[in-house]
Amino acid sequence: MKKIIITSIIALTAALTTVSCDNADFGDTNLSPNDPSVVNTASLLTGAERSMSSILTATEPLNYVQYITNGQYPKETIYDVTNFDYSGTYVSILNNLQEVIKVNQNPATAGTALGNGSNNNQIAVAMILKAYVFQHLTDRWGMVPYSEALKGLDDTFPKFDTQEEIYDGLFKDIDNAVAMIDAGAGPKGDVLFTNKATQMSEWKRFANTLKMNMALRLSKRFPAAGGYAATKFVEAMNAGTIASNAQNLTFPYIADEAYDNPWEDRFETRSDYLVSEPFVNMLIGTGTNMLPQDPRLAKFAEKATNGGGIYNGGVTSVTGNATVANYSYITNSIIKNKTAPAFFYTYAQMTFAKAEAASLGWIPGSAAAFYTEAIKASMAQWGVTAEAADAYVLEFPYVDIKSIAYQKHIALFMQGYEGWNEWRRFGANAVALTVPVGAIGSATIPQRQAYGANVKTLNLANYEAAIAVQGEDKMETKVWWAK
Repeated sequence: MKKIIITSIIALTAALTTVSCDNADFGDTNLSPNDPSVVNTASLLTGAERSMSSILTATEPLNYVQYITNGQYPKETIYDVTNFDYSGTYVSILNNLQEVIKVNQNPATAGTALGNGSNNNQIAVAMILKAYVFQHLTDRWGMVPYSEALKGLDDTFPKFDTQEEIYDGLFKDIDNAVAMIDAGAGPKGDVLFTNKATQMSEWKRFANTLKMNMALRLSKRFPAAGGYAATKFVEAMNAGTIASNAQNLTFPYIADEAYDNPWEDRFETRSDYLVSEPFVNMLIGTGTNMLPQDPRLAKFAEKATNGGGIYNGGVTSVTGNATVANYSYITNSIIKNKTAPAFFYTYAQMTFAKAEAASLGWIPGSAAAFYTEAIKASMAQWGVTAEAADAYVLEFPYVDIKSIAYQKHIALFMQGYEGWNEWRRFGANAVALTVPVGAIGSATIPQRQAYGANVKTLNLANYEAAIAVQGEDKMETKVWWAK
């Protein structure tokens, strides 16, 4: 009976509502505030940038090149995961950025978007970040969808572009983005350069630094002075890249638990990541496990809790490091600091790039002078005194490209993907690493990450076409620029 009464009331209410709506105008009552008719570009940009944090603080590449190792559970150390899904990057970052571009380019929505900054500047920032993310994708997997990506239902089976095609396209995208920057307001929602009066100047610097770093990555393919890679390198350098540690390009975390440093979050629940034995021993050098030769070790790591105050790296092996207190953790200034920044690019990194470019004859100047400046920049970045830096440089004079590879490897500590990318690019000149005992995912130090299983399921024909060009879908297969 109760059910019948309730049903009758609902029916009566519906009838009354129908009658009373005949001559009434309720304006935007039927527009959901949770599903806006005009996309908020500021929110899209914030969401995209926030999602990029995971690129900068990823643990896998730090394990690949043995900056760190696992503690009790050596999954990443032995490459237990070989297949990685890139779809989340397309969805949470690239699609957001593409929508920012679309809204600002569409005459029907561009006027409303102006409330979040100059249309041109919003587009330019989105294009620069897209270039950064696409380079990240191709450096990890090799061939990925680029030219036919982000088209939604208009192209549900995008082809995989070669790395050469992607890099060439990204250079053009970066140049076009920089050319678009105008004197108008920078985009709202930008968390990387928020509240900076020089916001768009910072984005130009970001774009030029990205371009210069990309150019150097092609050095094995285009080594000639005055060639393709050298030309791009010089263009970017002359346009203005990082010129001091004060200009290091970082991701600025805040103390809010939702937006703080992921390393601090990891160590709230599980003390698992240790500085690795190969890296610790490299920095101890001719010193001791109490007074290492490289003063940066005291800035990179903590002395082991057990063992009498020594630096002791964890083994890179399937056996793991069960008693974690016996080993050195990553420095407390990172793992116990909610606001410790993550790095996109640093002054040291780009000065090492200039040292290499000079050695190749791409730019004038002394490779040795750039090399020395880069080491001192890395020391200063980590809080080492100028006196200690000067003494260290005397012990490691510039000799050749192997000197640069060795010191750049150290300087890229905690910049996981950049460290891994450079290690692969240096090839035979890179720091010697040994495959961990018991490794199961790769017979070599990983050269790429294999595609996620859904790639075969959702885009089989284009997946097979990519494999036919670049080689087997496994971690040992070198990407194009590393060959």
